[in-house]
Amino acid sequence: MTDAPLPLGVDKQDIVFLYPESALLELFPELTVPVITVNIKASGNVDELYAKLQQKLIENGISTGQFYNMAEQNKFERNMLLIINVFSFGFIALISLIAAANVFNTISTNISLRRREFAMLESIGMTRKGLYKMLNYECLLYGIKSLIYGMPVALLVTYAIYRVVNNGFAADFYIPAASVVIAVFSVFAVVFATMFYAAGKLKKNSLVETLKNENV
Repeated sequence: MTDAPLPLGVDKQDIVFLYPESALLELFPELTVPVITVNIKASGNVDELYAKLQQKLIENGISTGQFYNMAEQNKFERNMLLIINVFSFGFIALISLIAAANVFNTISTNISLRRREFAMLESIGMTRKGLYKMLNYECLLYGIKSLIYGMPVALLVTYAIYRVVNNGFAADFYIPAASVVIAVFSVFAVVFATMFYAAGKLKKNSLVETLKNENV
């Protein structure tokens, strides 16, 4: 397939056979009324030109039932696509913020509840650097485990959506690699950012007071 521009009204979604006008009666001998197909490319005020042409057709007794303004149709499709993108990205952003808040709350609460455990580890010789290294390994395990469960489910849902959409028009299934990379990076970014925030709060705790406090 070449990269040459396609004729107006022809796209890559459908199979279209183009014949010369001279072959019209040969292919469709039952036609008694001549069929005229005209594609007009215009610039400037397309709506005004469309209205004038439509008026001329009406004045000459020609039906305007098959007279379309492709510029207006394309504008409508672009507006619909924009609306869909705004709602889609808004919904994705909302779900992402809720998920990030849940992760932040879960990890920070978990580290806060383990303050006495961390104090005991420090009392037997674990350095603050070793404690942070242990928390880093835990966050790494959290991120890997969430991806092990989440990625297969996401791929299955993506394929299910593709199967539904494919009933309307033909399309190839592909995995959005850029979106997958962004998702993986976001998971580890949220997990480690939460750990750094919670670990920073541990610096303010007194080792002796934390060990004495049995409610921690």
